[in-house]
Amino acid sequence: MFFRQIGTALLAALVCVASCADSGSQDAPEPKPVNQDSLRHAAQVDSLMAHLSVRQKVAQLFIIEISRFPDRATKAIQDTLVKSYGIGNLIIMKGPVRQFMQRVNELQALAEIPLLVATDGEWGAAMRFPEYCPYPRQALLGRMEDRQDLMYEMGRNVGRELKDLNILINLAPVADVCADPYNRAESQRSFGGDPRLVAKYAAAYMRGMQDEGIYACGKHYPGIGDSHVDSHYALPVIRHTREHLDTVDLYPYGRLFREGMEMVMIGHFCIPGIDSTGVPMSISKICIDQVLKKDQGFKGVVITDALPMKGIARGKTALKANMAVYRGGADMILMPADIIKTIKAIADSVSTGAFLMEELDAKVRKVLDLKARAGYFDEGFSAQVTDVDRKIQEALTRDTALIRKMEKAMAESSKPKIKAWGRDRTLLLDQKK
Repeated sequence: MFFRQIGTALLAALVCVASCADSGSQDAPEPKPVNQDSLRHAAQVDSLMAHLSVRQKVAQLFIIEISRFPDRATKAIQDTLVKSYGIGNLIIMKGPVRQFMQRVNELQALAEIPLLVATDGEWGAAMRFPEYCPYPRQALLGRMEDRQDLMYEMGRNVGRELKDLNILINLAPVADVCADPYNRAESQRSFGGDPRLVAKYAAAYMRGMQDEGIYACGKHYPGIGDSHVDSHYALPVIRHTREHLDTVDLYPYGRLFREGMEMVMIGHFCIPGIDSTGVPMSISKICIDQVLKKDQGFKGVVITDALPMKGIARGKTALKANMAVYRGGADMILMPADIIKTIKAIADSVSTGAFLMEELDAKVRKVLDLKARAGYFDEGFSAQVTDVDRKIQEALTRDTALIRKMEKAMAESSKPKIKAWGRDRTLLLDQKK
């Protein structure tokens, strides 16, 4: 297929330009080594971009949820989105892993451009797949005494679990700072109320995953830890000052970005201290362009939280919500409805000049670069997942050994104890309000 065929002349030209610049001057500094992989990936993306229509480019930005047992109508829609429209990415929710892998393999076989697959693996593949052994949740791990080594090892193990399944995007770590783990159930997903501890543990987890070839995605930017409202059901309003945000909620992200985080998820909640207009952060250009990109220097992929959530969806049609997050600056749009209408609407807006082609191309290049660096466009690449049973057994052995170490570290900690509940180690805090 055309996306696997890199023009030799283009690659040679890139190498020549990079290595021969200023070669005529004896006083020129020693040229930096040419990164052959980066040149190859850039050539792959350039070759593909040259063949994509505007609608095909737009389709690469969407992440659709797939069903492990779709009914006939749902299966037909998913197949059409992948085969005819060129949807670029999938997300797997909760259910038996073998059934999901069978469905992913079917969709990969239909895709002209291989699909990136994402999931939520905050405490490992077990967060979505019951066949795996769950790690303790973040609120429990935050009670360990400075064990970044164990968090890094967990990142490596979780990274291997997901890579075995060709799931290369993990929507984790959670970098929310939550001082009160009792304020809502979601707070158990936070490492705690100390921004420095959250930063250390989130960064160690991220490094472990990325060292295994997983694209980690910090969430929920710019920080929803102190909200008592769940954005799945309503729009939270967080009334922190910008000074508080800089020293608390944004602090972990500064470390994650400095250490190479590839992706960040923007949450559906309002922070008047950042954007006084009252819009959710996920559609705020002030949040994304000014705070995230300019102030904090993030250059990676910006992804929305799920579009069906009431924090963004209430009061808007699906099409209006999708257009709003695109306009706000998101590069990837998670679990939208009315996808076909949205592809047409964004493409038409590009054609009329309402949206700039340069902005669309920049977004699409980021997505295709993730695929290129994952080897998706290399000769001989296969997106098919095989030998799942063996991979699960190997993961269980690794994970069980590490969880024992973590439980020992928590037992020896001087911090207040938290009890685990059942096989899945869902939290029961040591006291309730």
